[in-house]
Amino acid sequence: MNVPDQIVCVECRGTCYRLGHVPPEGWEPGDWVAYRCGDCMDRFDLQLVDETDDDTDGHDATDPYGH
Repeated sequence: MNVPDQIVCVECRGTCYRLGHVPPEGWEPGDWVAYRCGDCMDRFDLQLVDETDDDTDGHDATDPYGH
């Protein structure tokens, strides 16, 4: 699974840089990836998902309460 080294910050539109190293076995769905913005210093922890899996947990991703 490909994981970008940089993403756009959702808070300030700056550049977030990936923290840590690529795991020896590579990135897999379910792994957590941390990014830190170089401008506002916010941290973002993102969980990787398998984009080919239509419904991983049976919940609507748009429902914040998991109903």
